[in-house]
Amino acid sequence: MKEKILQTIYDAFERWSAPIPRVCVKGCSACCTGSVMITALEGEAILRFILQEGLEGWFARCLEGKTPAPAPRLTTNEYAGLCLEGVEGDDPAGICKNSASCPFLEKNCCMIYPVRPFGCRCFASEQRCTPEEAAVLPGYYVAASTAMLQIIEHLGQREYWGNMVDVLLALCDAQRYGTITDCLQERGIIMQARFRTRKAVPLPGLMLLEEEHQRIAPLLSAIFTSRLDEHSIDDILNGRVHVLPHLSEKES
Repeated sequence: MKEKILQTIYDAFERWSAPIPRVCVKGCSACCTGSVMITALEGEAILRFILQEGLEGWFARCLEGKTPAPAPRLTTNEYAGLCLEGVEGDDPAGICKNSASCPFLEKNCCMIYPVRPFGCRCFASEQRCTPEEAAVLPGYYVAASTAMLQIIEHLGQREYWGNMVDVLLALCDAQRYGTITDCLQERGIIMQARFRTRKAVPLPGLMLLEEEHQRIAPLLSAIFTSRLDEHSIDDILNGRVHVLPHLSEKES
């Protein structure tokens, strides 16, 4: 069920954002850095793909070949909760900046593209960007991307959340990914990665200005009114059917 909801979010965002002009093409990888945060749910999709493609050895080398990124002090939803309460906190998007290139790039192309997490799917720019010049996008697009990250975190609450490499390493501790673990030269990096992750938390409310909410209302509606197994995603996420944990009282 969670995987279906995640794919619904991906598909809805792709349709909603399609009219926004962008210059991104295959091989453009300036945005593909080590700053991407993911949930365990997204990490599981990547690991299943690695097993299906028989890429365990290559993948293990990728995981081992990068200097660990700074550990986040807040998840996106933890930061949102502080903002909604008027308390200052460290923005995860800023405090965990890692300009090193993504370990899963080869010849500037993503080797896990079919299962890339939302943090990668929302990368875009209206003009050519470089490592020195940031992407240019409308403010409402950035707000919509953050809202999707918040919903995805709620979907994966109580499970790993953090830098992509750390979450993937932490998940490798599971027996079903033993063929990947067997390819690691140093098993200790799994435990080190687990210490750098956080737990995803429920959605405290969306960080949207009124004008932003109006612009992305069709996207939110497309997601929440979608139905899976005769239930709307809105009902599932709000705990009206016993499939997922409840949203916080503030959002119910």
